[in-house]
Amino acid sequence: MPAFGAQTAPQPPFVITAAPGKQPHIPVRLKQSTLDIRLALSFDSALILNTEPAQRAGLKPFPLIGKRTFKSALIPGGEATFRGNLFGVTPQGLKKSTLPVIWVDRPIAADAEGVLALSVLKADRIIVELGPQAANSKVYTLTRKGKGDAGLKARIGDENIDVALELNSPDTVMNGRAAAALVAAGLMKRNGLVGFWKPFPGVALPFERMTPAPGATLLGLPMSKPGVRITEIQAQALDAQAKAGTSTVEDDDDTITVTASRKKGRNPWILLGGDVLSHCSRIEFDRPGKAWHLTCAFGT
Repeated sequence: MPAFGAQTAPQPPFVITAAPGKQPHIPVRLKQSTLDIRLALSFDSALILNTEPAQRAGLKPFPLIGKRTFKSALIPGGEATFRGNLFGVTPQGLKKSTLPVIWVDRPIAADAEGVLALSVLKADRIIVELGPQAANSKVYTLTRKGKGDAGLKARIGDENIDVALELNSPDTVMNGRAAAALVAAGLMKRNGLVGFWKPFPGVALPFERMTPAPGATLLGLPMSKPGVRITEIQAQALDAQAKAGTSTVEDDDDTITVTASRKKGRNPWILLGGDVLSHCSRIEFDRPGKAWHLTCAFGT
């Protein structure tokens, strides 16, 4: 036992090294199964599984209330109802956590058996090593909402925008209200090019590319190739040759901006993806400091 008044030595950081060009993965023990799980930066407090590993592990939903609504910018329509229950989950090298385990009858991850929120790992500092550090790298510190929260906030004009990081999204994507705020602030403009955001296997949601103004940044990070969610009809109007996506009417709320003084659609959100984060060699989740620390080299 430490002497009265003595300070406890800080915990060493928990380090995950991603394979070159790959997402960070970690083996996770769930009941009698060890699963290959991808770590996600963009949401809190859950393990989301593909159906097959959930069945293999013998998971059963909580009686009567074993369905719940899970919200994330990565989910088409912003939310979905999954089967779920509380289970003990043990990531390799860390202590067991009891947390919601959720599974759905469509693929969640093509490269893993599920996705775990990095923020639930029981460590004060979690470092994801993504590759060698460039000589001109700089550390960017982004203040999070709270100790266990992954999300960030940005104030653009009169909008408070929810911001999340996600290595698994190749593109930075935002909804219509967030884009309208950035355009009004002179930070970017729509350029008419159509792309497709693919947050899940078999899902393709149309977006319109945006061109950042010279030197435009978000939370201090240079903007690269962002896109704003648009409807299938808008995508066809911009590009008659564009293939149809998979979005539905429920997804269209993310395409709404602002009409007159009345705000419509979903609250503004931006998901910072690989077009920005691929410039980073290290990403650190600093729990006590309520921050993300990103070591990145832009302009290379």
